[in-house]
Amino acid sequence: MAGIGIIHNPFARGNLRRPGIIEEIKRIIGDSGEVVITRNIDELPEVMKDFAGRGFEILGVNGGDGSMHLVLSAYLNALPGQPLPKVVALRGGTMNTMPNSLKLKGKTLSIAKKLVNKYRSGEPLEVIKQHLVRLNDKYGFMTGAGVPPNFLAAYYSGTSTGPWQGFKVIVRAILSLLVQGPYVKFLFEPAKCIVKVADQELQPREFSGMLACSIKEIGLGFIFTPHVYDRPGHFQFIATTLSPLQILPNIHKFWLGKELIHPQVFSFVTNKVLITPLANMRYTIDGEIYETEEPIEMGCGPTIDLVKI
Repeated sequence: MAGIGIIHNPFARGNLRRPGIIEEIKRIIGDSGEVVITRNIDELPEVMKDFAGRGFEILGVNGGDGSMHLVLSAYLNALPGQPLPKVVALRGGTMNTMPNSLKLKGKTLSIAKKLVNKYRSGEPLEVIKQHLVRLNDKYGFMTGAGVPPNFLAAYYSGTSTGPWQGFKVIVRAILSLLVQGPYVKFLFEPAKCIVKVADQELQPREFSGMLACSIKEIGLGFIFTPHVYDRPGHFQFIATTLSPLQILPNIHKFWLGKELIHPQVFSFVTNKVLITPLANMRYTIDGEIYETEEPIEMGCGPTIDLVKI
């Protein structure tokens, strides 16, 4: 048996709360593989090459959604054309949106123990086939501009993290909307860009929000993209020019998984989107925030095997 390779991100917010967990993970993995602590994303490509060279069959990530995005991107770019090992999310973040969306439950140490027990016994691992979204050379499960990165910036600026902090941002946005305050204006600062979906150019060039997802839930139980699995090899892309006064009163619909049907909401199941920023544009992939003035070519990434423990 080749083994299990685990990437541990000590800076993931869940791991920061429990710094001693790394020793427990190492003890559990034992001689069934290796646990590597990465403190810089520049370390990831060489670690991925090492894991692949040693034939590790399982790639575990103990971090949050951003950690998973960075590890998958590093592997796919360092080893182009080489299939990914089976992937395990060890839920080291505070939100763990992708695992929650796919009903991958459990606590870090429990997941690690069950994984190792199954691996050592030779018991087949149950997997979920899940495709990724590609943005140039980055890969993830959900990406957005406009409200999504603005919301995350407000979320990260709080004194805590987790679902409660997310709800506080929403409540503060609603209160700010009532007085047309600066907080809601920041959250809804538009993304200025040209958007082409397949060969169709969307007419407005300022969007209050955009999302491209290959999973349904984007956090806190919200489902903005219910059609992500309608067509294999595709993802759902939505963009809107709606104002906060139009969106916030309808926020409950997204908890119920209902679509907001409106002339200013553009929704597509597609495998090709080209976004050309007209100014410096903030965007997010799986909780990581980036900025760019360069075009972003979106496509459907590879399908990976996510281990279900």
